[in-house]
Amino acid sequence: MTRCDSHRSMKGYKELLEQFEKPFQILLHTLTMGVSGATAAFHILHRIQSKQPLHWRTFTETLCQPEPSLEGKAQTLSLKPLFYLLPVMVRRNLLSFLHLGNSVVPKDCLHHLIVQLRQNPDADLWTQELMDVLEQDVEGQLCCLVPHLCTEQSEQRLKSLCQKLAGGSEERSDSGKRFGWYFSQQQKSGSNDFREDTEDKSVLTENPKKRKTFRKDASPLGDSEQSATKKIKLTQDIVCSDSLMGTEKQDLTTMPESLEHEQIICPQVQNKLDIEVEQKSPLNTEKSLDLPEHVKSSVSRLRDLFEADSEKLGTSQELDILNECDPSQLEKLCLLLRLSKLPEHLLPLACNRLISLSSDLSYSNATVLTRNLFLTRVLSLTEPASRFLMAAITSFCKKYARPSCSALIGPLLQTPDIGYIQVELICRLTEDCLEPEHLTVTFGHILSIMWSEEILSVVHALLERKVEVTSEIFEQFVQKLSQHAEVFSKSVKYAKVVLAVLTKYQIYITPAHKNILSCALALHKTFLKKSMQAALKHIVAT
Repeated sequence: MTRCDSHRSMKGYKELLEQFEKPFQILLHTLTMGVSGATAAFHILHRIQSKQPLHWRTFTETLCQPEPSLEGKAQTLSLKPLFYLLPVMVRRNLLSFLHLGNSVVPKDCLHHLIVQLRQNPDADLWTQELMDVLEQDVEGQLCCLVPHLCTEQSEQRLKSLCQKLAGGSEERSDSGKRFGWYFSQQQKSGSNDFREDTEDKSVLTENPKKRKTFRKDASPLGDSEQSATKKIKLTQDIVCSDSLMGTEKQDLTTMPESLEHEQIICPQVQNKLDIEVEQKSPLNTEKSLDLPEHVKSSVSRLRDLFEADSEKLGTSQELDILNECDPSQLEKLCLLLRLSKLPEHLLPLACNRLISLSSDLSYSNATVLTRNLFLTRVLSLTEPASRFLMAAITSFCKKYARPSCSALIGPLLQTPDIGYIQVELICRLTEDCLEPEHLTVTFGHILSIMWSEEILSVVHALLERKVEVTSEIFEQFVQKLSQHAEVFSKSVKYAKVVLAVLTKYQIYITPAHKNILSCALALHKTFLKKSMQAALKHIVAT
């Protein structure tokens, strides 16, 4: 995709976002953050919900509303749900996000969304699988099996796994219920092996009183504990089965991979496993991520360094391993280190350690760290940034200004309806941290976005720093001022921006610019109108 095509695509996406309410615009924008988009949006969801109610019905209806679209090389006009006009990454991240948050989204809204989306036959396989997962969330089903795809070898493996899970459970009376889908399937197949195994293990599904006499070392549970145990999901049993099969050499993080090619475990179950492992067992996640062994082995020590609340550990050379990772590996390492969830009071010390590395971070790696350390935090701010967060961002931005412009300031500026809290933070960084060349980079972001009242504050801050511009950039800027003249005809901030241009950039103003600005000022209605016209007249006189 060319830069021009990318710009048009982003512009179209912004126009689509305008059809949603502001909280959902923030969530949808967060979904553009690559593989971490769904998780980041899920964290922001909790903060938004604590401040205001969300209208999920309106949101899902907007996703389903028909929109005109040009299809194929012939550019045939057709109608399809707005959902399918979103970028592919956003569509997939959105379905993953709804899966993570299915407990807070009304089931009827999810059902309506699924029904409407399934009417489009052109959905890619990935999207279809994610819709299957979401549909099972609605129906309360945890997994599905495809019996006709199972080979004899795979059936033996599945049987062995189920027997181990059933045999290791403290609440064995529930095993028949939890693995009933397996036992009933074996009964239908009339397997002799199954009959022999079930005769040997019949005590597992018989009267619990007989079971107590059969196994004296089993500790009986109280009624309330038994009731709670029966509500444990199958996926939770699988995730926790490491402790139940302590003597086994093969752990469950690798077992699904060995069965995956035989399609015993469906993608829905694998997705649930991945999510549970990531949330409940970070150490197991280390095994599943594709990282070099020496990086995996250093995770525990690196976590201690980042979470240390004093200088006792000093600037360890172990942090130099961050320079050895490529950007994709560093992204995974940030996930394992939980940098996006690092307590704010620890951020300044963590940033000091990063800044003090013996070798400077590469641009790409500094960008990854900026995004993981700060972006989600700043996007979800509902009150001014704490002194800890501000100190950390300021110190890191001074050292790695260009990555901060790309991974923090740029995405913040592109956020639809950016809040005054985020704008205040950008203005502080503009005033305190950015060098002239970085101000120019930020000014470039300003020219590529739609302006709002809040964005005008950033524009004014840049002009006050007398950002360096070329004649071409200044030409674009004047056109931008003209385009927004009517929208901001009652805006004092807009007037201050124009005054800053007329007083600080006189040498760039040509006769053509004077005519454009004169027409723009004619539309203005604030008390600063005469001051602007006088400043423009002074330029004309010279």
